[in-house]
Amino acid sequence: MARILINAFIIFNIIAIPFSSSKPVAQQNMAQRFFLPYLRWTRLLQSWPLFVPSPRKYTAKYRAEIKFKDGSVKTWQRPYSPNWDFFERHLSYSFQKWDLASNYLESRGPLWGDLAHYLQEQYSTGDPANPPEVITFIRATANWPPPNETGYARSDEKLLQWTDRTVFVYHVSDQRIE
Repeated sequence: MARILINAFIIFNIIAIPFSSSKPVAQQNMAQRFFLPYLRWTRLLQSWPLFVPSPRKYTAKYRAEIKFKDGSVKTWQRPYSPNWDFFERHLSYSFQKWDLASNYLESRGPLWGDLAHYLQEQYSTGDPANPPEVITFIRATANWPPPNETGYARSDEKLLQWTDRTVFVYHVSDQRIE
């Protein structure tokens, strides 16, 4: 009986994994939706953008501008890794998983309030006369340059042409997100 259960488990995984899809649920077929809870629970649903045939052709970075009542502005930038070489990058799995999670900041509106409250708390001056008033969360993108003569596409981020796009604006006084 144990052998039958083990074989059934193996066959189930052999079927489930090829049906995995990181597409939004509305774009998945019936089989993908059926296997989705299992694949999430077992962490087999990975969405590996580092290894897909058409990787992202741009880089993105996020920052927040916190405007205070007196008109002053402070800037918070999400922490980034150093410019690692090929092997260092692949050995830094934990940082990459956190970095890929940052992609949800753009598409998951419920996270915005938590991030705004975190920034509000971090940048509260303790002076009731000068509290944070507006928190603007910005996504900057730049196209990757073509590979150089060594084959690496490494580039100094200061040389890239960055384009800013506002993700959300949080008004602290009435806790409103635009």
